[in-house]
Amino acid sequence: MTAEMAYGALSAKVRALYGKRLRSDDFARLAARRSEAEILDELRQHPGWSRALALVPPGAWGYVGRVEVERALQEELRLEYQSLAYYVPREDKPLMQFQLRAAERSAILSALRRLKAGLSPREAPPPPRIALHSRLDEAAAAACTTYDQLTEAARDTIYYSALRQLRPPRTDELPDFTRADAVLRTAYYAHLLRIVRSQYQGRTQKVLLRAIGEQIDLLNILHILRLKTYFPQTPREDYAGVLFPFQYRLTMDFLRRLCEAPGAEGAYGLLRESPYGDCFDETAVDAVEEYYQRAVFRFNKRQLSAVPPSIYTAIAYLELKELELGVLVNVIESVKYGVPYHAEFANLVGG
Repeated sequence: MTAEMAYGALSAKVRALYGKRLRSDDFARLAARRSEAEILDELRQHPGWSRALALVPPGAWGYVGRVEVERALQEELRLEYQSLAYYVPREDKPLMQFQLRAAERSAILSALRRLKAGLSPREAPPPPRIALHSRLDEAAAAACTTYDQLTEAARDTIYYSALRQLRPPRTDELPDFTRADAVLRTAYYAHLLRIVRSQYQGRTQKVLLRAIGEQIDLLNILHILRLKTYFPQTPREDYAGVLFPFQYRLTMDFLRRLCEAPGAEGAYGLLRESPYGDCFDETAVDAVEEYYQRAVFRFNKRQLSAVPPSIYTAIAYLELKELELGVLVNVIESVKYGVPYHAEFANLVGG
């Protein structure tokens, strides 16, 4: 009864939003359009995406770059995050900011990638129409020319300490990007786990720990398989630098044996005996990445109908909306650039 009172309105709002999602036939129809402008014009009429795209004048679609398209579509995620936040109890707001923390990490890594490529500072992107409370100084991150400036731009974020630890001895050096990615993701997951373990209990804590834990397990597996497939000469002691120091259904001993396995084939053999063995029928990294996305989708879709509802009802929906956005970007790129259209995953998400 308490959960229904606390989260009943939030759950109803989530169900209403999810009912406006793009369906399988919508994706197929959009993928058959002749240009990205036609796709965006059609999305302006769709209830799940019309609010953000209505903010952009129709004439602006004459030529739309990839960055501009994704920025416009991201506006819808911000709108829906904002609309759900209204129904979130105060005690749940730190956890509900998970997408903001992830966006900050992405912006930091984007700036680091630019520094490593030796590219000139960019003008800060135009501020989103739907402003959320980021702790990152995004203008300073976009304009930074040194690693110390980037670190300072992140002073108020959960990543500041990690960035300081990554700082190379020489001021003209930059940290390894792969290691930086792993360290910042570790800071992100550690932040979420601290919130979950300190503020939640019972069924809600169990669901949250499983959602985070299975993502970490599968990402650790993917990191190992990518190294063994694309960089087979990587010393085994270097594997630890890209792994998260958390486990859910895996153990540290299993991860150690996985790192020591002889090549990718040896790793796949071990994985078939793991708690995630059902996703390793195919020995290809791409297949595992697709399994990861399918697993995230199925877990979160089940949570939308969970009784009683909880804060994870909103988190599950936002994860599903982000997967829908990913399919939509694939549709647009298939029309604009001729990349393969992933119909199977589009059918799953739009089912």
